[in-house]
Order: sequence, then structure tokens, then C-alpha cells
Amino acid sequence: MQINKFKKKGKNKYEIIFGNTSLLLYEDIILKYDLLIKKDVDEHLLDEIINENSYYDAYDTALSYIETKLRTKKEIEDYLERKGFDNKYIDYAIDKLNKMNLLNDKLYVTAFVNDKINLTLDGPYKIRQDLLNLDIDESIINNYLNTIDNKVWEDKIDKLINKKSSSMNNKSYYMFINKLKNDLYLKGYSKELIESKIVNIKYKSDSINKETTKAIRKYKNDKNKIVSYLMRKGYSYEEIKDSLNESMEEL
Repeated sequence: MQINKFKKKGKNKYEIIFGNTSLLLYEDIILKYDLLIKKDVDEHLLDEIINENSYYDAYDTALSYIETKLRTKKEIEDYLERKGFDNKYIDYAIDKLNKMNLLNDKLYVTAFVNDKINLTLDGPYKIRQDLLNLDIDESIINNYLNTIDNKVWEDKIDKLINKKSSSMNNKSYYMFINKLKNDLYLKGYSKELIESKIVNIKYKSDSINKETTKAIRKYKNDKNKIVSYLMRKGYSYEEIKDSLNESMEEL
């Protein structure tokens, strides 16, 4: 096959046209194989060129992927795999990025944790697990998380408590606390830190009065059923008794 034409495609790529066939090749490949107009390229050489161009393509694709933000080795590997690159091309790209010091897990962890602290309410255990899922060395993660003042996590828990207090003021204290504990745990906070913050919560709700009215309508004067219904809602017997005193005889 004879090369008939070149077309510039991007800053370092050219479309090489062989009659009705074309290839997108990197400039370095064109220079390496001295691909000039009118040059004949046999099938064996073409396979070699295509193979080597794929190495360049994997690296260039990875380089574009990390231009906007830091990436981990796993993120790049997964990305290149989704793009359809074989393992040998992926390994080449990763090796070249490492040699150029473009993969740095310590810098990545620092940026990742700071973003989570500034932009989310995630706790340290969730952040840690997210980083472990990216195949980052556990010691690197722990070393940086250990530099974060505990007050940072306490302030985040306070924000979550205030948020939940506003959205759940129609629940009993018992149900509110249980739901809050579960949510904080799922957000990645330790049991000890959760307990230390919850013990000081001042939670006010008039929901028991509404629930009592609803129970009285439903069960009429059957006090046992009314009490059972309200206890299932998470109210204590003393709360129930006080609420019922406002509308029924004392239990």
C-alpha cells in the first residue's frame, strides 16, 4: 500500500490515507517509521505500526484523563479498559506515567480527603474505605487521616444532627436517635464519636400529641391498644401517660 495523503488531526496526530483506507497515527510514529508520501507500506510493517501506535494511544488517552484532576493507578487502568485497550497497552501507559512522576498516591489522598471534608459530610471511615476501593496503600491513607483534627469530624456530626433534627421532628425521640445513629454510622463515623455527640442532644417534638389523637380515633377508649400503638412508635410509657392525661382519664 502506498501513502497518498496526510491530514492534521489535533496537536500531535495525523490521518494517513492509503487509497480508500486511513489510519490515525501519532507524530512520533510517523517520524520513527519515516512515513512519507508515496512510501510503500507492506502488511507486516503496517501491523507493526498499528501495534506501536496503540502504545502511544494508551499513554495519550491516560494523559488526557489526568489533565483535569489527579487519578489513581486503578482509576486509570479502569478507564483505559473501558476504552478498549489491552493489558499490554495499559501497563505501558501506567509505567510511563510512573516514570514521569505523574502518579502520586500521597498527593491524591491529600486532595481527595480535603475535597471530602470541604464538600461533603462524610466521616473518616467512609473516606478511608473509598480510598481503599481505589487500591491505595492503607498506610498512606491512615497517615493523612491521622493529621485531621477530631474537631473537624465533630463539627460535621453537629451539622448532620441539626439536619436530621429538622427533617425528623415528627418522630419519637427513640426513633429519631436510632435513625440518627444508623445514618451517622453509614456516613463513616466511629461508634465512640457518635455516642459522645448524641448524649448531649436536645430533641423536641410534639409528635406524640398527634399520634395520641390518631390512636384515640382508631382504638376509641381501648387504652391497652392505644398504649401498645404508641410504644411501637417509639414513645416511652411516661410520655404516653402524660399525653393521654390531656385527653383521657389518668391511666
